[in-house]
Amino acid sequence: MRLLIPVFSPAHPELGGLTRVIAVAEAAIKRGHQVAFCASGHIEATLRNRGYQVYAMPPSTVFGLPKSISHKIGFNLQYVTLPFQSGRSFGDIWLLCVLAGFARKSFLKDLVAEGVKAVRSFRANALFTDYDPTAFLLHQITGLPIACTYSSVFKQGTSSFSWKLMFRAIAPILKHYKQPLQTPDELLFTPSVFKIIPTIPELDDVDPSRSDVCYVGQLCEDIKNNSCSDFEFQDKKRYVFTYTGTGSISLYSLRKILPQIFTTNKNYICFVGAQSIKTPQYYGSVEFHPYVNAEEILPYCDWTICHGGQNTIVHSLRHSVPLIIFPGSIWERRYNAQKVEQTGAGFMGESNNLTVEWINNALKMQSECAKQAKILSDQIYSYGGADSAIEKIEQKFF
Repeated sequence: MRLLIPVFSPAHPELGGLTRVIAVAEAAIKRGHQVAFCASGHIEATLRNRGYQVYAMPPSTVFGLPKSISHKIGFNLQYVTLPFQSGRSFGDIWLLCVLAGFARKSFLKDLVAEGVKAVRSFRANALFTDYDPTAFLLHQITGLPIACTYSSVFKQGTSSFSWKLMFRAIAPILKHYKQPLQTPDELLFTPSVFKIIPTIPELDDVDPSRSDVCYVGQLCEDIKNNSCSDFEFQDKKRYVFTYTGTGSISLYSLRKILPQIFTTNKNYICFVGAQSIKTPQYYGSVEFHPYVNAEEILPYCDWTICHGGQNTIVHSLRHSVPLIIFPGSIWERRYNAQKVEQTGAGFMGESNNLTVEWINNALKMQSECAKQAKILSDQIYSYGGADSAIEKIEQKFF
């Protein structure tokens, strides 16, 4: 198989999708397949640094804004919380596409044109993506089989304003390549797209008996080889891993709240990873680092505090670590957090729950939540991960 992977390449420092496609790429290479990527910006640079073949794509910017403005917005996303009422869900996958600039007709047209060139140059005979709209258009235009990561929450937002913007962007491209008109959801969710679900049925609502879906438990690949340079496991200490992504809990809030909790609770050391931090910062028993290797830290952790990203949730549960999740208003993260809370493996907090008292009360429930996390851990491992994903893709496509 010659697998071409168009990678969702947002302008802001978001690496969750990249870890999933690299996990699949590594599994494919291990089974003797050839792999190449289509990517831009920091995603392209990361892939090239790892030695992959990469076809350069036009760089994206936030909402298609000028690069300088986009860079400032992307860098500061971890310092802000979306201004919506506590408890409200906001957004959909189409808004995410608009945010990344895909609704700009000229930009999407250029992406597809470069993608078609990459298909021909690489002589691809299959596609995989973590929801880059370009890949689904290539599937329609070239007829190549496609697999993608998927979650049932992606179905939300049909006919939203963002959905309409994406419809206006894809329609002329399909017409240009003499393809039948399709709505965005028809293009992305058609049964001809093989949907790889990087979690377990307990954490998603997709019927596992469907012929176009496959649960694989997890797709987590470490994309950085460095870690907290001064991390050394200390006997009799308990650890908390914190990662909050963008748009949920601001770093300002974490700097205010976490030291109050963990400086008085001498049993814990809390490591916070945030890509927008340039140099390590220390606040008593709370340490802020530009990057924390979750695989290194989680075996020693009692808790993960996070934003509800699927990778962080599954990675933590894989290590039997329960979660305290503050998803903010972002629709996908709220869904993920609610599923975790329903299993008993953690708690979902609204923005007004980000208090010393609320978090301390959650911390007291560690043993009960850890038991449920261990049950989910066994389930996650049983689904086979990226190796299983590639085996299923082979069976489906060839």
